[in-house]
Amino acid sequence: MATTTAEGLVKFFVIDDRQVDDVPPSYNVAPTDPVPAVVRYDGQMVLTEFRWGLVPFWAKDRSIGARMINARSETVTVKKAFAESVEQRRCLLPADGFYEWEKVDDGTKRGRRLPWFVRRTDGNPMVYAGIWSSWRDRENDTRLLTCSVLTTSANEVLSPIHDRMPVVLEREQWETWLDPQADMGDVRELLAPAPDDAVERYRVSTRVNSVANNSPELLEPLAEDDQDLPASLVTTVDTDPAEDDAEQTSLF
Repeated sequence: MATTTAEGLVKFFVIDDRQVDDVPPSYNVAPTDPVPAVVRYDGQMVLTEFRWGLVPFWAKDRSIGARMINARSETVTVKKAFAESVEQRRCLLPADGFYEWEKVDDGTKRGRRLPWFVRRTDGNPMVYAGIWSSWRDRENDTRLLTCSVLTTSANEVLSPIHDRMPVVLEREQWETWLDPQADMGDVRELLAPAPDDAVERYRVSTRVNSVANNSPELLEPLAEDDQDLPASLVTTVDTDPAEDDAEQTSLF
């Protein structure tokens, strides 16, 4: 979910070069949507735009990107699709927060999915550890710039509703993450859950379950009387840690 303006991002990141004129607000970013990104080029902080869902340079077509929106930090250095990007093309992906869905056992095979919104407690934008790739469309000889969000195990705030969360970087970690010459051991140390006191969550309407809905109302806390189940009756359905992170589909 991204609503911060381009001007706001320029000030927040102290941008040297701006390659996008505007960052239209979106309250329900979906895979393959454009998202703002920050990269370091020739020592300068550059604000640009990528398509969410990484398309590896060797891919035959761009459709693979819809399934490559997230990359598990534990395996990102050995997965063919991500290994080169995490070593050479790291980026910062800013967002106001993200939605996460709690799987609730209601007696059915599928269960229920109750959405939560997660944000920083200090009011600043979240800054995800991202990787990017440049893919050549051979049909029209154009380049498509795409990205993926790195994820890690959930902290204590998120673990009751999901076993994963995006890697959230603090300001003092940005330089190491963006430096392609940084020691990979130092880079891997950044891929940890956010401190428990850095993030908070609250229930929101199930209207966010449809990407057709995209308005500020999606961020409004759900009144206690409107919540589908009292918190004391909610039990999280166990998720397989080996599941692909693609199920975590709204990190902006």
